Amino acid sequence: MLAIIAVGVIGTALYLGGLSSPDKHFKDFPIAVINQDKGAKVAQTDGSVKEQNLGTDLVKEFADKAAEDDKIDLRQLTWDEATEQLDRGELYAAVLIPDSFSEDTVSLVEGSLTSGNAARPEVKVYTDPQAGSLGTRLATSAVEPGVRQASKKVGEQLTASIGPAEKQAYDKVLQQLQESQQAQQQQLSRSAAQGGPAVQQFAQQVQQAQAGWVEQIAKELSPTVSSVAKETLADPVQMVSEPYKELQEGTALGMSAFYYSILLLVVGFSGSVALNLLMDGRMGMAPFEMGPVFKDYTRAVLPRPVGFLMKWLTFVVAAAPASALMMWVASAVGMPVPHGLAVFLLGWLAMSVVSAIVLALIAVGGSVGMLLCLIYLVFMGLPSAGAVVPLQAVPDFFRAIAPIEPLHHIFSSMRACLFFDADPQAGLTSGLVGLFVMLVVALLVGVLGGWLYDRFAGLRGGEGRGKHSAEDTHRDHRDGGEHPQRESGDNPHASHAAHA
Repeated sequence: MLAIIAVGVIGTALYLGGLSSPDKHFKDFPIAVINQDKGAKVAQTDGSVKEQNLGTDLVKEFADKAAEDDKIDLRQLTWDEATEQLDRGELYAAVLIPDSFSEDTVSLVEGSLTSGNAARPEVKVYTDPQAGSLGTRLATSAVEPGVRQASKKVGEQLTASIGPAEKQAYDKVLQQLQESQQAQQQQLSRSAAQGGPAVQQFAQQVQQAQAGWVEQIAKELSPTVSSVAKETLADPVQMVSEPYKELQEGTALGMSAFYYSILLLVVGFSGSVALNLLMDGRMGMAPFEMGPVFKDYTRAVLPRPVGFLMKWLTFVVAAAPASALMMWVASAVGMPVPHGLAVFLLGWLAMSVVSAIVLALIAVGGSVGMLLCLIYLVFMGLPSAGAVVPLQAVPDFFRAIAPIEPLHHIFSSMRACLFFDADPQAGLTSGLVGLFVMLVVALLVGVLGGWLYDRFAGLRGGEGRGKHSAEDTHRDHRDGGEHPQRESGDNPHASHAAHA
């Protein structure tokens, strides 16, 4: 009962504690920003025009926002550098400022003063859907605050340029009206010269009456920026999100690599537990029970390291066809499986590593080792895998234990094979190194731990300090007799009851 309660409490604390609040644990989330803006002539507050690159200003503001804390690992890259990192799964998003950004921004002010078409400047955010749907949402939410702050900073410049732009538009209308008025006055003067004094006097009165009309008409005719346009100019940048590469059918929204890794972990875990029970029963260390069949086989007293290696090597042999058939079934149900040989070998290795860990913990911990496997492989492994929630969005504890968790290495290497063309730098090399290190450690724990137990506690199931506790077993060994095989339904204590 206490074990059940402990597993429930520990499992809830680890699993939900690691995955329930990813937005509160952002740290070093890798985002790239690429500035391709060519710049444009921007009106200044003093009425002058200056060549300016608003994309550079946007990047600076975005970088300042990212520098306020350690949530975002902002990388200023070229497009080629960004695509290389996206192809290796090293980025969750890339913010691209197009080459026409400054021109589009300036034309937005001009379009507000004329009837011409003007589109809002866009910033494209390329997300990596192979990071999973949650990773895509986290990337977008991580980028948006920085883009919005940068947009408002650019908007301040545009708002400040409204006055000079309106003044420039007014001066242009005034100049046109003055030129028109001057032409009319010259025509009127020529006509009045051909008439008498009365006509000339009338022409002078008309010119005097029109003297103040030009400025007033210019004010009425010159365009101004509306209140709606001012709101747009205050926050001009439009953020557009789209996937860097579309996912293939059958990838479970980018989660197929994780689901397949979970399958490998479950088969390695449950298969090893079942193998341990069946082989212990077959070696007489525990009753062999299958359905109604209940048997006690003759006990085979073996050194613990020998028993551990027998079980693990049996699993390794079975894991090879298991990995091949699992891959075939996955492909048959529609999951894309590129690099089939690599996926097969990786699946074989992953299950073998998990089996070595499970059998080693059982060898040194007995039945308690199964609970340790559950806590270590599942409850601690899922949050630190970096699949459901990226490692950059889980608590520090799970980031710290990720290098010693097999599921993390299984997922990173399997994702490299399924999504990133088996690129060694996409997590394949680090995953394989991690799995091989864990395999060596697990084998050493199982062999050395079993050897120490044999030396200080006696052989498992043998005479001495490690002897079996069953009464009839003691008697059989003391009498020098062989432990008999009992068929289903036999009661070893029936004869004792009859004599009594």
